[in-house]
Amino acid sequence: MESMVVDYKGGHRFRTDVRGHEIVSDQPPGKGEDTGPTPPELFISSLGACIGVYMVFFAERHNISLEGMKVEMKWEKEQNPPRIEKIQAKIILPSGVPKRYREPLHKSAICCLLHNTINHTPHIEIDMSIAD
Repeated sequence: MESMVVDYKGGHRFRTDVRGHEIVSDQPPGKGEDTGPTPPELFISSLGACIGVYMVFFAERHNISLEGMKVEMKWEKEQNPPRIEKIQAKIILPSGVPKRYREPLHKSAICCLLHNTINHTPHIEIDMSIAD
């Protein structure tokens, strides 16, 4: 099982080290110091990047340039219980992508690891212990 540690850094800020890359999350002004995206923003960003990278995997196999591609992410929250209720990803392909590859690229986006994880709910365990 892969792992990482999320360290509390005071206020509403957390820091994660992932393979030598630092990820900081915080809350916006009024709740935090705005030193990084919120956890839900990181989640949505990760989904958008996952969609994009799966499309790049396909494009590389077929020698297609996706330079200039964008994945626009939108989401809506629900309050009872608090959660992200709806997520929309809009993929904007560069004009040079041949028509015959557009549907296969779309299918590769749908197959991304995070999209599959969200649609096939993982079992999440939350354990707690006291530091020594």
